[in-house]
Amino acid sequence: MSYCVNCGVELDKSAKKCALCGTPVINPNETKNEKEEKGQTPFSEKPFYPAQIKQRFVAYVITMVMLIPNIVCTFINALFLQNGFWSFYISATSFLLWVVFVFPFFTKKLRPYLMWLFDTLAVCTYVFFFFVMGYEGKQAWYFNTALPIILAVSALTLIYMIWVRKKKRHWVLKFLFITAEIAACSFFCGSILEINYGLKYAFEIGMIVFVCCLALTGFLAYCYSSKHMRAWLSKKFFV
Repeated sequence: MSYCVNCGVELDKSAKKCALCGTPVINPNETKNEKEEKGQTPFSEKPFYPAQIKQRFVAYVITMVMLIPNIVCTFINALFLQNGFWSFYISATSFLLWVVFVFPFFTKKLRPYLMWLFDTLAVCTYVFFFFVMGYEGKQAWYFNTALPIILAVSALTLIYMIWVRKKKRHWVLKFLFITAEIAACSFFCGSILEINYGLKYAFEIGMIVFVCCLALTGFLAYCYSSKHMRAWLSKKFFV
C-alpha cells in the first residue's frame, strides 16, 4: 500500500500519478517488471478503435436507413392511391443506389463480374420502373431503344473489364480502348434512334462523335507507338 508524497491520499498499485493532486508516483524500490506492470492501467485514457470496421455491419445499418423512407413512402402511397404509384420511383432509385454502393460491402472479396451483373440488372430495373410504370405505350420504347442501349453499354464495360484484368495495361492503352468504345457506343445509339424514331440528325450526331473519337484514338495510338512522341509529351507535361 502506497500514499502520495504530496497530499497523502492512498494510491492504487497501478497509478502513475495521484488521482487527487496529480503528483507523479515514483517508487525507487520497485523493480523494472513492476514498472512495466504499473504502466498497464485498469482503464485506458485513450479510446480504443478497431483496426478494421466490420463492413457487413455498416452495410446492414445503411440498408436499414434506406429501408425506412421506402416503407414510410409505400405506406403513405397505399393510403392515398389517387395520387398514383409515386412510391415506385423512390423504391427504384433506392434499389439502384443500394446495388451500386451498398451491396459491395456484403462481399468479403470484391467480385467485379458479379458487381457488373448486379449493376446492369439494377439499371435495367430502374429505367423500367422510372420511365415505363404508369405510362402507356412506353413498353415499346423500353424494349426497342432503352434496353438495347443499356445492354450495349454494359457489354462494352464487360469487354473493358476483361481486357484490363487479363494483364497490366499502360494508361495510354486504357484511354485508347475507352475512346474506341465511346465511338462504337455513339454510332450504335445514333443508329437505333434513327431507325426506331427517325430522329433528325440523331445518326449524324452519333457519326460526329464517332469520327472525333476515332481521330483521338488514332492520335493516342500514334503517341503510344512513337518513342519520340512519348518522350516529347513527357517532357512537356512533367518537365
